[in-house]
Amino acid sequence: MKRIIRRFCGLVFFLWMLAGSVAGAEYPGVSQVPGLAAEVAAQAVQAERQVEGLLDTAAFETQLHLAEGRYHQLQQRMDQYGDPATWSIDRLLEVRALLQEERSRLERVLLALAARQEENERLRRTWEERRQFWQRWEQQLRGDEVVFPRETFAQAQEAVRRVLEGVDSGSAPLVVLQEELTRLLNLNLSHLTQVDDILRLVRGQILQRTGHPLFSAEFFHQFTAGFVDEVRRGLREAIRLDLRYFIRQGWILVSQVLVVFATAAFILRYRRQVEGTPEWRFILDHPWATGIFVSTAALTPLYVIPPALWRLVLWVLLAFSTAVLISGLVRNPMKRFTVYLLATVLVLSMTLQLIHLPTPLLRLFMAALALIGLPLSLFLAHLNIRRHEGHINIFTLGLRAGALVCLVSFLAQAAGYSTLASHLIDASIKSVFVGIFAVMVVHLGQGGIDFFREHPLLQKRAFVQQFGVEVAKRLKALLAVLVWGAALYHFLAVWGFYDSFAQAWGDLTGVGVLVGQVQLTLAMLLLSLLVIYLSIQASWLLRAILDTQVFPYSQVDRGIRDAIKKLIHYFLVFLGFLLAMSLTGIEMRNFAVLAGAFGIGIGFGLQNIVNNFVSGLILLFERPVKVGDLIVVDQDWGTVRKIGLRSTIIETFDNSELIVPNSQLISDKVTNWTLSTSRARVIMPVGVAYGSNVERVIEILNEAGSRHPLALEEPAPSAIFVGFGDSSLNFELRCYIADVSKRLSVRSDLGRDIDRRFREAGVEIPFPQRDLHLRSVDGEIITRAKRESEKASAPPSA
Repeated sequence: MKRIIRRFCGLVFFLWMLAGSVAGAEYPGVSQVPGLAAEVAAQAVQAERQVEGLLDTAAFETQLHLAEGRYHQLQQRMDQYGDPATWSIDRLLEVRALLQEERSRLERVLLALAARQEENERLRRTWEERRQFWQRWEQQLRGDEVVFPRETFAQAQEAVRRVLEGVDSGSAPLVVLQEELTRLLNLNLSHLTQVDDILRLVRGQILQRTGHPLFSAEFFHQFTAGFVDEVRRGLREAIRLDLRYFIRQGWILVSQVLVVFATAAFILRYRRQVEGTPEWRFILDHPWATGIFVSTAALTPLYVIPPALWRLVLWVLLAFSTAVLISGLVRNPMKRFTVYLLATVLVLSMTLQLIHLPTPLLRLFMAALALIGLPLSLFLAHLNIRRHEGHINIFTLGLRAGALVCLVSFLAQAAGYSTLASHLIDASIKSVFVGIFAVMVVHLGQGGIDFFREHPLLQKRAFVQQFGVEVAKRLKALLAVLVWGAALYHFLAVWGFYDSFAQAWGDLTGVGVLVGQVQLTLAMLLLSLLVIYLSIQASWLLRAILDTQVFPYSQVDRGIRDAIKKLIHYFLVFLGFLLAMSLTGIEMRNFAVLAGAFGIGIGFGLQNIVNNFVSGLILLFERPVKVGDLIVVDQDWGTVRKIGLRSTIIETFDNSELIVPNSQLISDKVTNWTLSTSRARVIMPVGVAYGSNVERVIEILNEAGSRHPLALEEPAPSAIFVGFGDSSLNFELRCYIADVSKRLSVRSDLGRDIDRRFREAGVEIPFPQRDLHLRSVDGEIITRAKRESEKASAPPSA
């Protein structure tokens, strides 16, 4: 009961505190003072505890000390590197990545500190309002000369004062910490700005002369005794590893080792089961190389700014595991040699860049590399042409392109365009390996899809048996698009258009145009297309599951099945379209304008299309015509094969396809032989000569109908006398069959059987006879006829 009273008093106190700022507001009565004072005292204790937690800056101070230590370490490393203007692109990118990581850390700490300060300020405002409430309440009671417990008022105001003093005293340390962190962030941003400016300058110098000509005296004057010390310093810097980094990121290394062993064990375990999969042939022969490739390719991106030496180790593992695998994928020994050679050159080039070889020595190496690569590429291209009997394939074109790159690189190096020369060779080699990685990933993924599709457990499923090949085909196509799309972004990063894959993705997907009040970006467009594509694929998958897992076990008519599948398809595609539109920023209310425009379009020129669409919906719901029905449209017989949005496809008996607008099936006369039943009547018309025994003819016709195996007993076949024709007595044999598709064959059988029986019974089937009476004939025609008759009757001359 006391707890309820205290809560009620607290609620009243809160309401009056909110109304305290309103002029002329009344305060609670004197009887409520003890309860409200007790509530304030209890809340003050809780607030003081909250203030103690907010003012605990030990964690922030630790973060500040760590940030200062990292800054001093990075500053020392940058001082050892020398003037940033002389750094290579790789070193600039490495330092920039470190600065960006540190900036992210500082920003996170500052955000947490700002949240702490905001909470502290909120407490101060809340308790300042309470202090004013108690002061004004006391002043009102004094003005009204009301006797009130002054000591209780004093205790409540003292509790409020203690809270406010605690809040005010704790703000200063938070401000100091914020100033120190902001100082470090500003220093970080200044260094980052400097590195970005130098990067832009270096990238802008690719087409500019950045050194002395290779064969000039100024170039050779750069070789001094200090080169040896510079190389040693670079080696010491390169082999230095920060063990603390591996302590933080060691789980990635452990995961990579586990993936290597798991992948190799998996391949060795299931090698025999996938020997028939051609996409996996190259990995079955090299399980350990496959494990290294999968491990490095999949988990290396998880490293956060790895040390230069460890990055080189990862590249060595990735390059040579790729070379081993590609040797199993291709049969041409020249291709294998080229891949191993490129892997060696790539690793050697990265090693020299890692130790920061002096620029003159690095230029000599790149020039020698170009001089060796030029004749070697042409020689391999010549051998490949001879191997293929003069045919020029893609490999030959690639070798010639490599020779051209070597030639241009050497000429650029000789002319002093060292940045351009190095960039050409380095980007070309990396581009080759990006393409090889893409091919490897596609082959591995497609082989994995085939492996799971052909697994015995999945092959037992009716869905996999019927649609497994189609599902695998679609997954392979999607995998190829994703892999080569990612490869395209890597190509852009390799050739220097962007610094990294992430930057390329962010910049390109951020490109957009302003459509009305909506900023439409490439990312929105791609995401919308992905949603529509997934909705279409989900529709196909759901319909396939219904065909294999639901409909075969239920007594559902085929027409109903098709109607259900069509409605599911329309619903999912429409839902995907709405979701795609919402992702692009188009609000649903804007569709009202679209509907109005659509109505105007219907009124002017789309009425036929809409008519056919609505007619298609009527066909699905009313179902006067279903898929599989045998119908007659404009005297054309055929079977309904598909009912689409606009038209219906009918396959005729000639195996041709009629495309009939849906509106024609609704508005015109259509004969449906299988709407309610497949039973049909066969009518066989027969004519006999005048003078024939009518009763005998009817008997023969009834016997022919009743003895046919496909004729139904009920209703029984019946022969009737139709009437007197010009040359015959006309009869009809009428019998029913269970399957209308057998109608023509039954009619043919009946005709042959009736003809045979009529011959045996001596019943004559007449043919039309006509008497011709000539009333007048030209005399010349008669004379010519006599002459021809005499010639025909004259004996032949000897």
